[in-house]
Parts: sequence; structure tokens; C-alpha cells
Amino acid sequence: MRGDDLPDDSHVIRYAKPTLVREDESVGGEAFQLRPGEASLSVNWLEYFSDISNPEQVDEVRRRSRLQLRPSGRFAELNVGRTREHVQDELTDLRFVHDPLEAEAAFEADPSHSEITGLPPADSPEAELIGDMIAQCVAAVHLAQKPPSGS
Repeated sequence: MRGDDLPDDSHVIRYAKPTLVREDESVGGEAFQLRPGEASLSVNWLEYFSDISNPEQVDEVRRRSRLQLRPSGRFAELNVGRTREHVQDELTDLRFVHDPLEAEAAFEADPSHSEITGLPPADSPEAELIGDMIAQCVAAVHLAQKPPSGS
């Protein structure tokens, strides 16, 4: 339900644009830092789509995305509980909050949309530290665009 914390055993994915993807295809901490004017980071809760496999969950997020997903962009997957635990000595306010998006204009509803809240302000040493700590928790990296059939 909107505003509820996601369960610790849940997973979320966050889109990293190509400039935030490293040569080894890992996702750096910059992908988990607020930009000026932001209060939270958008993610998608994979277990919202509980009746399908992980690759199908990622496909569902791709299908509903309101972002322009680039071929060299990636989705970084995080376990909610592991991430919260990993940063808790530095940041106790980190939350993963369900925040579904309503349908609008050309976009269908996105019931898996969620937010990471409680992050340090943009352009601060704390933001860099926490971003790097969150990046250490990335459990998997997925192509932002679905690979062609047969790949």
C-alpha cells in the first residue's frame, strides 16, 4: 500500500543511465545519490509482481518504465534488508517506500514504483559515502533494454 515500507526480503531495481555504468558493467555509487532538488530516488519493487520469475519481473518494470531506457544503461538490483543493514551505522533513516504511480497520458499505471528516502542531501560528502555503500550492495545488474530473442 502507498507509503508502506517494503519488506526486508524484497528486491528493488534502479535504472542507471550509461554514464553511471562502469567499464566492467557494474553500477557506481553516483546512481544512488540524490541530485539537487530531489528528496528521494525512484526504484521499482520486483516482488510486487510476485507471481512471475525475476527475469519476467524486470521485463514488467521495463515495459512500464517512464524513462528512456538506453541500450548501455543498466538496472541495479538491491535487497532491501541487506542494503538497510549495510548503511545503518552511517544512516539510520534509510527507507524503501512503496509509491505506485497512477496512469497518466501515454503511461499506464506503475504499481511497482517505490522510493528510497532518508538519503543525505545532494553534493555532500555524506551523499558520496552512502551512494558508494549502497552500490556495494548491488546483488545483480540487468540490461536496461530487453536483449533480443535468442541472445
